[in-house]
Amino acid sequence: MVYLPAAAGAEWVTDDHHLIAGHLRPGDVLGEWTLATHAHAADVVGGYLWRPLTSSVYQLWADAFGRTPPAFRVLSALMHLVNIALVASVSRRMGAGPRAAAIGALAFALHPLAPDAVCWISDLSDVLAAFFLLLGLWVALGPGAPLRRTVASALLFGLALLSKEAALAWVAALPGIALLLRGWRPALSHAGALGLVALGHARWHASIVGRFDRSALDLMRDGPFLQTWLDYLWWPIGMPVRAGYTHLVEPSAVGFSPAGTAVLLVLAGALAASSRREADVARPLAVGLGVWAVMVAPGGLAASSFLNQAARYLYLPLAVATPAIVVAMQRLGERLPAGRRWMTALVALTWTIAWTPRTVQRVGDWQSEPALYLAEHAAEPGNPFAGKELGRILFAAGQDSVGIELWAAAVAAPPASRYVMDVQAARLDRAQAAASGGRTPRALSCSDGFLEAEAEAGRVVDPSVHALRSRIAGSAP
Repeated sequence: MVYLPAAAGAEWVTDDHHLIAGHLRPGDVLGEWTLATHAHAADVVGGYLWRPLTSSVYQLWADAFGRTPPAFRVLSALMHLVNIALVASVSRRMGAGPRAAAIGALAFALHPLAPDAVCWISDLSDVLAAFFLLLGLWVALGPGAPLRRTVASALLFGLALLSKEAALAWVAALPGIALLLRGWRPALSHAGALGLVALGHARWHASIVGRFDRSALDLMRDGPFLQTWLDYLWWPIGMPVRAGYTHLVEPSAVGFSPAGTAVLLVLAGALAASSRREADVARPLAVGLGVWAVMVAPGGLAASSFLNQAARYLYLPLAVATPAIVVAMQRLGERLPAGRRWMTALVALTWTIAWTPRTVQRVGDWQSEPALYLAEHAAEPGNPFAGKELGRILFAAGQDSVGIELWAAAVAAPPASRYVMDVQAARLDRAQAAASGGRTPRALSCSDGFLEAEAEAGRVVDPSVHALRSRIAGSAP
């Protein structure tokens, strides 16, 4: 497996520093359930994140195996391995044969969208949520009393929600699976049970972090949701963006995705054909593409809200949509002449092997912050998010000139989202860095730019900033 060997030399990356490495209350598992995630980890005021189950797993794992990057990377890799096995098992329950299930699980295991979720320790939430939803789907499609299966899958859905809020889309996805594969009665029972769990979680979540200023409907109406969602629909096949962590969404530059629209048209065709002779292929294809389209919606919302279109948002949809696609591919092969049925397996294996080098490379990119941001900046040289972070890292490593220039270019053409880059904070940080590096003219320019922008915005500047400006000016020749 490509993930486990890479764990040995892993380092903390971005949010890992304050969520795990520098956690202010190590060992306080109960606190993860009574405070917002960032408030408990780093005393950050505000924030919508509350993922108590994921955070509790972090705490318990650290107590058992140490609070080191390799220990947590092993945890993520092991959970990914379990999810691979579940993808194969769910595929079998949907009707796939052993060979098709194994090929589908291999394709999921080595898909280049997976490393961003599996290798970033702070994104264990996606891997955990996928585990609970896959297990819930396995239960829902299994034998036994319908009521018992419905209750069990609903409880597992609740655990997925406590791992990551994006699991909420399962409220629509699982009833849709049940409708197409089992009929309207199971669909209604799953919809009711999951709806109750989702309502309970929403009230609990609101009691911890409060209510959002903007609803999902607001984001769909006001942000570039439709475009980012359509764009995401074809990523598993096209992988059009190589900077999967820092890729930015510029609202004025976002257009409709023809490839994503084509995926929707295929879904519509599969649904239309599912009641005719082609139902044996069209129905699982409609399930797979439909689940993918529904489960990608939270990623589209996040991208349109934060203006950061990340690959990690697609791990969960990829996991739960793969089994049905596997069944559709197998049945498509069965419709070919007897001597050519191996062709679908060959296509799937060729596709998987072709993407594997990209996956291995991406695992290497996530070994450390310098490796990640070097790769991101090389993939998208004009990306200010990647440029600022790489500049900061290079400056800290002693490459002052290159670091400051990258930092300056990022501040000069900042992204539209303050979530990914607060321009004023970046200006001030750059001024302090330039001053500490003895680059007085650059430091003066940075601090003056900060003060001018604050004055233009009508904000009161902290006295420490004026003191910094005075120190810089005093050191000028």
